[in-house]
Parts: sequence; structure tokens; C-alpha cells
Amino acid sequence: MNKTNIATKAVKSRRIAWLLRKEGYKIISVEPNRHNPQFDVYIFEDVPGFSEALTKYINEQEKHRKEKANGL
Repeated sequence: MNKTNIATKAVKSRRIAWLLRKEGYKIISVEPNRHNPQFDVYIFEDVPGFSEALTKYINEQEKHRKEKANGL
């Protein structure tokens, strides 16, 4: 059986994984977080456009956290 290596990205945030899935990116695996086994890590194939979408959602999340911390 031929096994090919594919580039993947792990996403720890369930919300970000949901947003990426909503955009059409497929979760190829769900695994327990090695450091916090009660949480899941979502594995996506690193296809063209995926990294940009992931960065966009991470930046939005950071912006929201900063606004929340500043009481905005």
C-alpha cells in the first residue's frame, strides 16, 4: 500500500476549526491534545489558502480578546 505524506496543520480551538470547516476546509482527523487530553486537536490538510484563512481567524480572535480585556 502506498502511503503519501500530506502537509497538515493542527488547530486547538474548536471555534476556529468550526469556522474553517464552514469555509469548506475538511477536518481529516480529530485527536486528543497531548498536553490536555480532555481537549481535542483538529487536523486539517494544509491546502492552498488554508494558512491564510487560519491566520485571519487567529488575528480576529486576538483582536476580540484584546478588546474584551480593554472593556470595549
